[in-house]
Parts: sequence; structure tokens; C-alpha cells
Amino acid sequence: MTKFSTSLTINASQDSIWKILSDVAHWQEWTPTVTKVEVLDTPKLKLGNRYKVTQPKLQPVVWTVTELNSANFTWASKSLGMHMVAEHVVKSISANQSEVTLTFAFNGWLGNLISKMYGKMTEEYIQTEARSLKKRAETL
Repeated sequence: MTKFSTSLTINASQDSIWKILSDVAHWQEWTPTVTKVEVLDTPKLKLGNRYKVTQPKLQPVVWTVTELNSANFTWASKSLGMHMVAEHVVKSISANQSEVTLTFAFNGWLGNLISKMYGKMTEEYIQTEARSLKKRAETL
């Protein structure tokens, strides 16, 4: 398993950040790492829901929500020889400050190879997503 992670502090409440992050259907509005999100079930984030996400330089991937709590969710995607998992966590530091952690993991025999090929891009994407979320949350 190869794992990439980034964390940063955002000057906004946990609730306001969560409203942006959990609105998966509109990610393309605030992060350049997502060009399109196709809702395959219902737009509201819920356990088992699927979303087809299109990103620059990558093939579209269908993600299924596998864990969901009040301020974090995990989704996963499986294909032959590979299992990808992405975690999104928002933790309150104070009333108007929160920490966001984004983690992405490649699993499986093909996952190790893909992580070597796309590792640098994966790191750049999760860092860009975190910074874009910070900008969005702090300017609303």
C-alpha cells in the first residue's frame, strides 16, 4: 500500500468547511483538480452513494462512499488489481479554525505500480485540493 496525505489549518468553522467538502457534486467549482462530477445516485453525500469523478490527465473513476460521519468521509474505487481509498477529515480546533486532512492510498499489486507512475501527481492533487478548500472556506 502506498499512501499520500496532507493536512492544513483553515480559518473557518468545522461546519462551514464540511458543507463545502461534503457537497461532492460541486467540487469542480472550487478545485482545479476536478473537472466534472457525475452523481450516480443522489447528490447528498450518503453511505453507498457513487460519484463518477473526472480529473485532468486521468481517466474518470467511480467512487463509492464507504464511511461517513459528521465531519469526515471515505470513498473507494476498485478495478482489476487495484483498490484506491481517499479519506477526507475535518477536525475542529476552535470555533473559527479547523484542521483538514486529505489522504489517498493505492492498494493491490497494480496499485503499487500505479502509485509509482502517478505518485507525484497524486501528491500535487491532494495538496491543491486542500489549498483550494482553504481558499473557498476562508472567502465565503
